[in-house]
Amino acid sequence: MNYLDVANSSFVFMVCGVIVFSVLVISCLFLWKAWKRGLELGMGREILMRTVKSSMTFSIAPSIPIVIALAAMVGILGIPFPWMRLSIIGSFQYELMTANIGATAMGIESLGGAGYTGQVFSNSMWVMSLGIIWGMIFSIFFLKKFSSTLESAQKKDSTKIQIIITALYFGMISVFVGPPIVSGGVQLYTLLVSALLLFAITYITRQMESTAAGDFAFTLSMVGGMIFAAFYTNLI
Repeated sequence: MNYLDVANSSFVFMVCGVIVFSVLVISCLFLWKAWKRGLELGMGREILMRTVKSSMTFSIAPSIPIVIALAAMVGILGIPFPWMRLSIIGSFQYELMTANIGATAMGIESLGGAGYTGQVFSNSMWVMSLGIIWGMIFSIFFLKKFSSTLESAQKKDSTKIQIIITALYFGMISVFVGPPIVSGGVQLYTLLVSALLLFAITYITRQMESTAAGDFAFTLSMVGGMIFAAFYTNLI
């Protein structure tokens, strides 16, 4: 049996569908409570509706890269699991990285490559899920204490804390940026093209003093990088 038969099975669809539906219910509950609290604070329905419409509009731009990422992952990991992951908590970079770790741990060189069986796919799913759960567990039990400690430290020496946070951020970014730089080839070229597009679009929007176009800078640079990679791969 091909592993995609397992990945696209009705059972996996059902489990992932239940999870996505649960998140939708929770989101609707939060929206209802926020709407109710807004009315209690004296906000008019017109203001609340305008806020909802504005939030929906500005959610379109960040959602486009997610849809593109989903389309890229479907051919490798099937439909339901990437759909569930990207709908609630995952990111394109993390999902592919951890899925690949799950594959290489079982002696497979690449996702979907030779020997990538249903068992290997299952291992990828477990690594993807268990690898990201610790952030939520930490937030539930320790985030309040961490926030108060961080706030106290910032009052004592805000410069040092800012340097530490910045270093942590760039360390996280290097995990995703480092491999293409080291590997070179089409990965590096795609990274450079996307970065150049991002800088160019940002510069143009600032010159035009247009914030609306700037909201789509990341999306356009991502799509441009993908188009370049497709053309470059076909050329070579």
